[in-house]
Amino acid sequence: MARVKLSEYRAKTLLVGDDYQGTSLSLEGLSKDVAKLATDTAYIIKVDQGIKKRGKQGLVRLNVSAKNAQDTIKELAEKGFHRFIAEPMFTHDDSEERYVSFERTRDGIKVLYSEHGGVSVEENPDSVQEYSLEDVPLPKHFLQQVHDVMNTQHMSFVEINPLVVRNEACTLLDAAVLVDSAGEYVSSWTGEDIVEARTPTDTEAAIAVLNDNSPAAFTFRILNPDGALWLLLSGGGASITIADEAMNQGKAHLIGNYGEYSGGPSTEETYLYTKEVLKQLFESNAPKKAVVIAGGVANFTDVKKTFKGVIQALSEVSGRLEEQGVKVFVRRGGPNEKEGLAMMESFLKEHNLFGSVHGSDIVLTDVVTEGLEYIDA
Repeated sequence: MARVKLSEYRAKTLLVGDDYQGTSLSLEGLSKDVAKLATDTAYIIKVDQGIKKRGKQGLVRLNVSAKNAQDTIKELAEKGFHRFIAEPMFTHDDSEERYVSFERTRDGIKVLYSEHGGVSVEENPDSVQEYSLEDVPLPKHFLQQVHDVMNTQHMSFVEINPLVVRNEACTLLDAAVLVDSAGEYVSSWTGEDIVEARTPTDTEAAIAVLNDNSPAAFTFRILNPDGALWLLLSGGGASITIADEAMNQGKAHLIGNYGEYSGGPSTEETYLYTKEVLKQLFESNAPKKAVVIAGGVANFTDVKKTFKGVIQALSEVSGRLEEQGVKVFVRRGGPNEKEGLAMMESFLKEHNLFGSVHGSDIVLTDVVTEGLEYIDA
């Protein structure tokens, strides 16, 4: 199965156990989470979403008091992040920092170790040597604990950098853990603990904020920033079907984005969502582009109401869309389907954006084929 990455907070709670003093913080429960921090302690606050080289990207804050923690997290959240970790500052000298990693292989667990940890490991790549669990120069109880946790928690890779060793005490200042996704239902971690090692784009970040502030649901993910086919989809099942159809035709590389809106969004919310998708479309360098606005037959998402928002966003950039030769292909069903489709068709024809407009009388995947045929023509 796939190897997926755990949040640093979950990784450390598993590896360290009850002695771990970190606190997980999220935007959703920020005030409650910050209240757990001790007022007499200085903290290091980091983005906890699997991002590498956080220090170089400005995603780490040092010596933060509990009083200032909330403002610090809100500042980091403006960059599109929503999950954070706070740990008491651990005073140490750079010379104490070690590097160690454990990887499960066919022949057993391979250990890489260096006495030059932290950022120094990049400057001293030759210092990293391979060991077995039995001969690596680290406290035996620590090695045994890592070995046991890797087995019980279905971990395939553990990297600790830096690791500070004082006598027999080992302090994990940073840790990255990959687990086998098949172990989710028999381990202490869950799908909620899995993070993606990527920085969200401005559009992804804006839509994440829209989603967090609405009872409706909005998702958006860039697949190819220079994609030719841009998707404005409604409903999770329909959105997967549409994206899969492009892949089945061998045209997955043309898809610019994946995402969907659902749950009865308002006209204003649909407008804001569409506006962000179109912003990303204009950044694409594809020579020819198409937009597919599609979804299944909605139960309660009003087609007319949401299409008003879509048309509002399209109207603001209709001149640019026409100049670039963009065509829009539509397939939708649900409450006020007839009125919404008529309104959309009239707008698209008026602004020379018309590709096709269909209701629930055609197969959902046909609209994807039409969009791809236009791009390839």
